[in-house]
Amino acid sequence: MKHKRTSLTIVAAAVVLTTTAGAAWYTTLDTPAGDGPPTVAHGLCLPATDTDEDRAGYARTIALVTVDRSVEYREESADPGGALVSAVTVAAPLKGAPPKQMTIGQSVLREVGGGYARTKATYLPLEPGHQYVVGIVPDSEYGDGWVWFATAADTDPAAATARWTRAVDRQIAPHPDPACTDVIVTPAPAG
Repeated sequence: MKHKRTSLTIVAAAVVLTTTAGAAWYTTLDTPAGDGPPTVAHGLCLPATDTDEDRAGYARTIALVTVDRSVEYREESADPGGALVSAVTVAAPLKGAPPKQMTIGQSVLREVGGGYARTKATYLPLEPGHQYVVGIVPDSEYGDGWVWFATAADTDPAAATARWTRAVDRQIAPHPDPACTDVIVTPAPAG
């Protein structure tokens, strides 16, 4: 039976696959040339991101930023959520050499009545006028990169800077999350 390979790639995972040697999550489906469900699904796990040191090791750039404005919101698929693109000013680079002004994208869920919700605990939606420490992986589709993590820094920028400077000093090279399996096989349909 002839198969064609269909790749379904999460935007952030595509970035990390092309820009780092670390593992990332993606799925490919082997589908019959005609109609029918996938016969095999292959997966590769995201790197572990349990600690600040894990996140620091994975991000290409880390910086204390002030969000200047939201540039746009992009609906990128039929799935819930989309990409929020923000213009930021770098107050302090903590890893890498970011430009003073950047445009960066991040995954968010749109809330009823306006605003954006986080998609995970270490991933605060960037709001204009606020400060964050952000970890960024390269992605030219969103300007200067894609937000890997975002943590609040409004209440104490010095403490946030110290926290992430320490994490960068102790960063851990990307490694797969041990709780993740790397291949999922779906039985071929009968017939």
